[in-house]
Amino acid sequence: MRANGMVLLTVVILVCGSWVRTKGQQTDLTEPTVRIIHTIGCATMEGTNWFVTSATDPAESEEPYTSDREVEDAQNTSLGSNRFQLVGVAEFLDVEGLLNQFERSDFTARDSVNASGQLVAGHKVAVKGLFIENADPKRLNLTSVVSLAEACG
Repeated sequence: MRANGMVLLTVVILVCGSWVRTKGQQTDLTEPTVRIIHTIGCATMEGTNWFVTSATDPAESEEPYTSDREVEDAQNTSLGSNRFQLVGVAEFLDVEGLLNQFERSDFTARDSVNASGQLVAGHKVAVKGLFIENADPKRLNLTSVVSLAEACG
């Protein structure tokens, strides 16, 4: 009987210990783990990498797309001094740019390309994306790009 009591006590300790560890590790699933931010700046290509330079301070956004109101507000926004690397750019390039990305022409037919053509080097752009803060340089995994002007400045 004494051995059974020790086994029971051991099981209770293990179960309670697991519950305490699990309870402390739970995350709030109502809060996003990566923030969506928006910024306005200059679309710049350096080698094969895209950046938004002279960018405004990042502002948190509720929506992954850019609304007409935000585009209107961005038209008159002065540029800033931030720089963010852009990832996930293919769908925001023109058709040729998308097909040249990572050998996409090998598996994407030209007539099925879904490219907005909004990300153009030298243009003033409003961008939104998932903010990857713990990288150097800071990055935006794009969800929206709107070309605001053909010249930046």
